[in-house]
Amino acid sequence: MKSIQLFFFAFFFSATVFGQMSTLTVTFKFAAITEGYDHICKSQVWMNGELLGESKEVQESAGGSFTVDIPYGEHTIRVINLANYEGDWEEHTIENNYSIDCEWRGSYVYNKKKNKLFLLHDLDSGTVVSWKKMPKPAK
Repeated sequence: MKSIQLFFFAFFFSATVFGQMSTLTVTFKFAAITEGYDHICKSQVWMNGELLGESKEVQESAGGSFTVDIPYGEHTIRVINLANYEGDWEEHTIENNYSIDCEWRGSYVYNKKKNKLFLLHDLDSGTVVSWKKMPKPAK
C-alpha cells in the first residue's frame, strides 16, 4: 500500500515540478501599409523548430493576437508572419520580395505563467519588438 502511495506522490510531484507550463501571447500589428498591399496574413510561433500555434487569418491592417502554451525553461522561439499571395501562403520576408522581414527569433527563458510579446511590422522601418507594450510606429 505504501508503494502505491509513494508512486502517486512521485507522479504528481514530477507533474507539478517538471510539467509547469507558461503561456506566450503574441500581438502583431502593421504600420505604413501601401495602398493595394493590405494582404491577408497570419503569424506562427515555432519553438525549437516545432510549430506551436498560429493566429487567425486577418488583414494586415487589422493585426491580431493569439496565445500558445510553452513549457517552463529556455527555448529558441521564432515568430513569423505569412502573407497569402494569390492563394499561396509565403513567409513575409525580403527573400520572398517583401519590403521587410516580418519575424522575430531569439532565446528566452519562460519562467512565469504569462508572457506577452508585441511585434510591430513597420513597412518603412522594419520589425520592432517589445515584451512590455506595443511599440509606436516611427514618424
